[in-house]
Amino acid sequence: MSVFFGFIIAVFMTMVLIQPLMRLAVRWHFVDLPDARKVHSAAIPRIGGVAMVIGAMVPVAVWLMPQTQIAAILAGVAIILLFGVWDDRSNLDYRVKFLGQILAVVIVVIYGGISIRYVPFWSANALPDYLAIPITVFALLGITNAINLADGLDGLAGGTTLLSLGMIAILAYMVDGTSVVLIAVSVMGSILGFLRYNTYPARIFMGDGGSQFLGFSVGVLVILLTQQVNPMLSPSIALMLLGLPVLDTVMVIGQRVYEKRSAFSPDKNHIHHKLLALAFTHYEAVFLIYLVQSLFVLGAYFLRYQPDGLVVSVYLLLCAAVMVLFRVANLLGWRMHVQKEVPSRLSIERWLAWLRQDDRLLKAVFYFTVSVIAVFLVLGALLVAHVSQDIAWLAGMLLLVMCLAYFKRRGQPFHTLERAVAYITLAMIVYLAQVAPGVLGDFALLRNVLLGALVLSIAIGFRFSRTDTFSGTTMDYLIIFIALVVPNLPDLHLSQLGGANVGVEVAKLIILFYAIELVLTNTVRRWNIMRWVVSAALLVLVARGALT
Repeated sequence: MSVFFGFIIAVFMTMVLIQPLMRLAVRWHFVDLPDARKVHSAAIPRIGGVAMVIGAMVPVAVWLMPQTQIAAILAGVAIILLFGVWDDRSNLDYRVKFLGQILAVVIVVIYGGISIRYVPFWSANALPDYLAIPITVFALLGITNAINLADGLDGLAGGTTLLSLGMIAILAYMVDGTSVVLIAVSVMGSILGFLRYNTYPARIFMGDGGSQFLGFSVGVLVILLTQQVNPMLSPSIALMLLGLPVLDTVMVIGQRVYEKRSAFSPDKNHIHHKLLALAFTHYEAVFLIYLVQSLFVLGAYFLRYQPDGLVVSVYLLLCAAVMVLFRVANLLGWRMHVQKEVPSRLSIERWLAWLRQDDRLLKAVFYFTVSVIAVFLVLGALLVAHVSQDIAWLAGMLLLVMCLAYFKRRGQPFHTLERAVAYITLAMIVYLAQVAPGVLGDFALLRNVLLGALVLSIAIGFRFSRTDTFSGTTMDYLIIFIALVVPNLPDLHLSQLGGANVGVEVAKLIILFYAIELVLTNTVRRWNIMRWVVSAALLVLVARGALT
């Protein structure tokens, strides 16, 4: 339950904080200006890291304090954020940035007792302090800066780190590493809340404060997972878990040294720059990097108990494949897109254009989608076996938010805060339907039929929308990857949770999320209907929880 609420709180707080921070960014001079190395052409706020850190660390502090190790992690994160935000505002010298990173790392190593005691190709004996401490400091500094350097395209650092954290959470869950699972899931929640605004074209950047926070967090969690939570894991799977950012950093620094330049000098030699040079679009470059990172993290799962030699060999083989493909593409002069003549329009295209201009189809889709969402939310809240008091308390707070927002924004599009409430309400209903279905379980066939119809409705709305507001993004890949791959990993036994197939429940939740997004970006402009539906479901949850 704490993991579920930790994720929800992280998503909610991050999304809520981003809007006011975006408004304050210009006043506080936290703006990323375009230059020759960057791919954006307008000034964009870079203060998203503040929202991410607060969103992720509040659940950690609530459920895991006052453990000494957790206090050390929180202190280290605070220092990383402080120096990162300082750098975002003043463009610090790299030596000052390193000073802040070293201070944060030393705190978690000395005070938190987080260190690398077992290394690949070493004896089974633990390393002594005089070796373990400097190796850990070096590793954490390297990981922190690897993620920082990888933050070059919209959604890139957040998405790749999300994949790494997801696998860390899975491996920790398999051995009851609750603390690591909660921290990883909380950071994932903050990333998803941030990606809502950072997916191309981004409206906000995480800045150095955010990217260093992600690198520091994933580095600490990798060490905790492989050294303390499950020492039986091959320590070299850290390479697979970190994946592409490590390769990118090694390639870039290696090229700078080869060209006799400073290892810290800026350039456009990162993997994402190379993909753009091969005429990949922004969307395609990010998607391809996500895809390769997915291969690395899946490799970590399947090789988790294999010898270090095999793990390192697979990692190097994947890295070599990436480098060879770049080399071959450049030698052959290959480019992803070649300009072609525009074909003449077919009659089918004119027919589709006419459908886009006809309100009747979109109105039908809108009302059907709202009706299905209402059935899932309200009947789900009514028919589940029971509603616990903590769920009822959360529903009560969300209902208060919806009521206040209704009187302030009645008839206007949903505010970010209201969107977050709608998503969380859906998540609560799906969760309750899984762990305590009650009478709702008798309507499984009807629910599946409605879901199938809802998928068709979403597809029609997606295809015939007259705007680009509701369109596919690289964030969709992350969601679909998690939904399809995670429940089917062997030996994971997620189906034991609540006696249900979690993969199916996650798929339902994703379909409902897309349905919510379709309704909230519609051209019918009947947003109050959705407000009433969400509020009614929350009211039912509150009432049932009060009677428990």
